[in-house]
Amino acid sequence: MDLSVIIPHYNLKPELLTRAIGSVTSQWDNDYSDYEIIVVDDGSDLTPDKVVSSFKRDNIHLFCREHARQGAARNFGLSKARGKYILFLDADDYIFPGTLAPVLSLSLLNDFDILRFKTKKVYGENITPTHSGRLSCSKPTSGETFMLDNNLADSPYTYLFRRDLALDHNIQFPEKVFIEDCFFTARVHHFAKSLSTIDATVYAYYQRPDSTVNKSSEKHKELLRQHHLMAIDQLSSFIRAEEGHNDCSGLRRKFQFLVVDYVRRICRDLKFNEIMAQQIPLLRARSLYPLPLRTYYGIRYCAFAILANRRPGLRLLQFLSRRGII
Repeated sequence: MDLSVIIPHYNLKPELLTRAIGSVTSQWDNDYSDYEIIVVDDGSDLTPDKVVSSFKRDNIHLFCREHARQGAARNFGLSKARGKYILFLDADDYIFPGTLAPVLSLSLLNDFDILRFKTKKVYGENITPTHSGRLSCSKPTSGETFMLDNNLADSPYTYLFRRDLALDHNIQFPEKVFIEDCFFTARVHHFAKSLSTIDATVYAYYQRPDSTVNKSSEKHKELLRQHHLMAIDQLSSFIRAEEGHNDCSGLRRKFQFLVVDYVRRICRDLKFNEIMAQQIPLLRARSLYPLPLRTYYGIRYCAFAILANRRPGLRLLQFLSRRGII
């Protein structure tokens, strides 16, 4: 089997899951069936069995589990998958028309470990067409080289990856946490020997007001900070275990930008005295502050680090982050 599309689902309107599944099935005509769709319901109040059965297809499978958040649902889907390649698709998002089939064909033809593509934010509940971009691939490189040269986005739906890459290295999502993507994505890219990118816009990222990333309560923000620190600790432990055995230069860069994201988060969410009294000591205890100056990380990183390492600069970062400038 060529492809497994894994869709975690939790308490969404039936129309959104219908849109997600339909955006995959419409990529090919009925003569092509060498793919599967795995819907993992994460303990919804009402299971989406009617939505799945409405498609009347043998290659769409529904599994219902107790609520354990998205990381656990993705892990379960990965354990059931049979395709050579994996695509994660959130149930409220969709695939743009006419894009997945050529991306899969290029992956199979070139035997890539990872093929990265573009995403686009969408706001309506109807599927909209988009200019797909060029369907030519970049020269393949390793995942480590890619991370060293680029700011790696955490989202696991920005790339197609070989299933064996996760199985051979026992790569799974952390479970029962909100920030589960970065650890999985960083490890998959670390072990990838053949990675290419494509300019095609494949994935439609729906901006749902009540989604996890758009929640704004103080309690939720505090939980996200805790989980962000957990992600930093997990990735730090993994790097220490890998160094001496494999090249980790790209992984180190990814880790440092994860720390930068945390500093940006606390600047946006907390008062300045809370940052200085509580958060900076947490970073110091982990030897993460002051931020190291690394010119090969880029000018923007160096500018951020110089500001973050000084009290007046940190105040300026707080001002800019709260206005959405950084």
